[in-house]
Amino acid sequence: MKKLTENLYQMTTYIQPMDFTIHQYLLATNPAILFATGTYEDAKKNLPFIKEILDGWELKYIFVSHLESDECGGLSVFFSEYPEVTVLCSSLCGRELPGYGYKGDIKVCHVDEDLIDGELELQFIDYPSEVHLQNGLLCFEKNSGLLYSSDLMQQYGHGSGQFIQSHWKQEVEKIDLNRVPNEKYLHILKKKLLQINPQYIAVGHGFCIKL
Repeated sequence: MKKLTENLYQMTTYIQPMDFTIHQYLLATNPAILFATGTYEDAKKNLPFIKEILDGWELKYIFVSHLESDECGGLSVFFSEYPEVTVLCSSLCGRELPGYGYKGDIKVCHVDEDLIDGELELQFIDYPSEVHLQNGLLCFEKNSGLLYSSDLMQQYGHGSGQFIQSHWKQEVEKIDLNRVPNEKYLHILKKKLLQINPQYIAVGHGFCIKL
């Protein structure tokens, strides 16, 4: 567990043969939100640290970008500890999670509707990450300037607890067909991303980015 900013904590698994990091993030605001659960084993490992940081406060939200084990494989662990938690996700993910046995609250988030709750102001951006390029989501927390970019802006390397410096337009321009293998969807995504102005990028894999 690494503290990145005043309220942002990063949990990491490093896969040495691939030189690859897998991150989850706790934004310990009021209310608190977790970006990605990690796998079932990750969640069991990270839960005690999260409980210590929240110190009796509830985990109100879990943001799930898309259906993948490192994004939502640990949902049952957190649901057992925080049964009132709400999963924030796309319409596709919202339909699929009950089929995987998840019985907790789910809020389907729409790109034209921000979620405002206490210190959180969440904006959602279509992200064609799901099977057959159906849309998952990215999440921009406006008050902190934090963008959770999931798999979109990933890199290799042991990026635990580290920021690299960059510029937002440069990071958007680097997104290519390897990340979004459809020219039309790629163009639409880049156009949408350039309408926001984050201060930090919390990546799913690699080095976080300070802008």
